[in-house]
Parts: sequence; structure tokens; C-alpha cells
Amino acid sequence: MNCPRCSTVVSPDARFCSACGAPLAADAIAPPRRHRVVVTGLGAITSLGPTVEETWRGILAGETGIRRADNLDGGDHACRVRGDVDSATIPQRALTGKVARNASRFTHMAIEATADALLQAGLVDANLEPTADLSAGGAVIGTCVGGTHDDFLAAWDNYKTRGEGRIAPHLHVMFPHNLAAYNIQARWGMGGPSLTLATACATGAQAIGEAFREVREGHAPIMIAGAVESTQHPMFISGFAAMRALPTDSNDDPGAASRPFDASRAGFVLGEGAAALVLESLEHAEARGASILAEIVGFATSNDAYHPIAPIPEGTGSARAIRAALADAGLSPEAVDHINAHAASTPAGDLAEANAIRLVFGERAADIPVTSIKGAVGHCMGASGAIETVAAVMTIVAQTIPPTRNYRTPDPAIGLDIVHDAPRPAAVNVASKHSFGLGGQNACLILARFADA
Repeated sequence: MNCPRCSTVVSPDARFCSACGAPLAADAIAPPRRHRVVVTGLGAITSLGPTVEETWRGILAGETGIRRADNLDGGDHACRVRGDVDSATIPQRALTGKVARNASRFTHMAIEATADALLQAGLVDANLEPTADLSAGGAVIGTCVGGTHDDFLAAWDNYKTRGEGRIAPHLHVMFPHNLAAYNIQARWGMGGPSLTLATACATGAQAIGEAFREVREGHAPIMIAGAVESTQHPMFISGFAAMRALPTDSNDDPGAASRPFDASRAGFVLGEGAAALVLESLEHAEARGASILAEIVGFATSNDAYHPIAPIPEGTGSARAIRAALADAGLSPEAVDHINAHAASTPAGDLAEANAIRLVFGERAADIPVTSIKGAVGHCMGASGAIETVAAVMTIVAQTIPPTRNYRTPDPAIGLDIVHDAPRPAAVNVASKHSFGLGGQNACLILARFADA
């Protein structure tokens, strides 16, 4: 049909003209169509390895990437352990030349995780060149600090000692948070929706949720969704040490430091990494014969509106997000087979999450298998929800729930079925993925095993 104002040819289901923005005639407006959203590719870089396969294998085996951090030895650091990514293992395939030299470490991790996701989805070839038109695709990438610690602090030190004339001209295309999304979209010619999110430790799950909405509402046929965090600068861990949020009892036994849901939990262990998912409308994926890994069926967020650090002890804020995500999916709590928890190993946070689970799932709460992977990779801050969503998708693909590392002493106040010691085969058709963060941020994704309608 044609726009009545400028005569531009517009889509039959469009509500506004793409050329002049005029609203279209009421009798020409079709009701908005919701698309099913499927996952066709995964990529991840973690302290366990630079691929999804290595990370998943390590999580299932009960391994951990948490180690004594080299740049914390010899200093006045109460906690000296982290889940660091070995920089030497980060691939350098997607960016080359000057672009690669001017890209921050967080951008490199994000774009390389995206490359693996696109490869698995069959949207790029072995040379990482598109095999299909990606111009309508977009990206939602989350990060809490971007390159602030890696790039900006170093530039500030240089400025203080050597003056303005020694500041690198590319500084402002290195550290800003949105440069990861930009480089992804520029590298593969994705001119569609673009968004960068920073919602504390809920960032990764929220980025995936927002990308899910872009595809579901028909704004893009393909979206890259994910998050990244680079956290090796000592300043980062020092800020959390000042909050007394980190464990100080495991400097000589790093692998035991992160203990989600365990009665002895004493704080979270900082981690880092990146994860990316390729989300597509079902029609787009089926038209090109893509292999479908899982489906995203619901998403919601909420805010505790309670305290900048502490969660509501009763879990009411996060429960709102879980309930709303289930409603968005059109599912009842009885449909959920597994919970991939946020569970960062903090005394207050893990208990508040357990309380939220009881509020939503009632008597079933004690029978739903729950896991947290933070004992394996650390708390990767903004990237945590994205990395954990990759693990949730793999749980659905493998029909196997990974163990919660270091869960040995049950806490009666938690009272949940925490999967531990070994992977648990299970029929997982629907999984709930929780992510919570500072500032009262809550996000929940509902994932499902793909089935034809």
C-alpha cells in the first residue's frame, strides 16, 4: 500500500510511514504481529575457556576458572582471587589493522563471542563474512564498565603526568560502553536496532530480553544479544572490597571461594567474560534452514525500589519480575522445570532469591532443580546474565542440569533443590533464568525447548 501523505510504498502491517512518519489510515492498520523468537547461535568467552564448548564442559565437570590473581599479590587486597579470562586465549579474528588496535579489551571479547555465535548460526562463513543479508539485523549489548578501567584510567594517569598532548586521539572510540555494539554492527553491516545497556548485574539478561522484544515485535529479523565485562584492573575489585562484598577466607584456596546457596557462603568472587546469542524470528530461521537451539518465550524486569545494595529480604521485588516474565510467556509457574539462578554466593542475596522462588512457585519451590554457575566462572557482573543464559540454553539442548560448585552444606533457610556434586539428567522443557543487581535491578527470562506449533 501507499502512504496517503507522500505516496511511499509501505508494508501492509506498518502503522507509520517509514519515509515521512505520517500515521497510516486507521482502516489500513493491521494489528501488530508477534513473532516467535528462537536462538540459533551461541558464543562465550569465560575464565574456563574462550568457547561455549570449553566453558560448558568445565561447568559440567565441576571445574572452576577462579584463580589467585597475579596483579593482586603483594598489595593490600583483602580478596585476591578472581575468575580472569586469559587474554592470550581471546581470538583475534573479527577485527584487524587499525580497528583492532583501537578497540578495547571488552570490545574484542564481545565481538569474538559474537563471531562464534554467528558461525554456529550459519550466518557467516569460515572467514567470518556474511552468508546472508544482515543489514536489517541489530544488536543489544550490555556492560557495566566498558573500557573505563582498562582505557580511561590509564589515560587519566598519562594526562596527570604528561598533559593533554599525550592523550591518544582514539581514546573516545575505545572506552565508551556502546563501542562493543558499534563494532559488532559495523563489522557485519547490521543497520538495524542498536542499544547498549547498563543495569548492574542484571545487564546480561536484560540485554537478551530487550533484543528478544525487538525480534518479537518485528523490528528486526535477527538480533545479536549479549553482554561483556573486563574486570582485571585492581580498582574494580577494590571498590567491592570496600563494600565488604567479597570473600576473604579463600585466598589460599581460590576454587572454594564462591559457594552459591551454601550455608558457608561469604561473598561473591569477581569474574569476567562475554557471551552472545543470535536471536531470530522463527520465520527467518526456518526460511534459511537454521538449526534451532531453544526458544525465548518471556521476559520481564522490575526494581526493588528498596536499597542501592541490599535486596528486599522477602524477595518481593525479584518475584515481580519472575511472575511478569511467566505472564509474558503465557505460562503458569507449574510449567517451569528448572531454574538457572543468579545466586552470587552472598548471604543476603541468595536468601532473597530463595524467598522469591518460594513466593512465585509455592509448594513446588522445594522440588524444582536449581543451579548457579558462579562457582565455576565467578560473578561476571554485567556479563553474568548473558553467560548464564548460554548455560541455560545448553541445559535445554543437553537435557542436563549442571552442578552448583562448592555446594556442600545446605542452608535450612534456603530450602531448595540445589543441583550439586554432578550433572543431573532431566527433562527441561521450560527454564527460568534470573539476574539481579545493585540498584534494585531484577530481570527474568523464560526459555523453552523448541517445538513446532
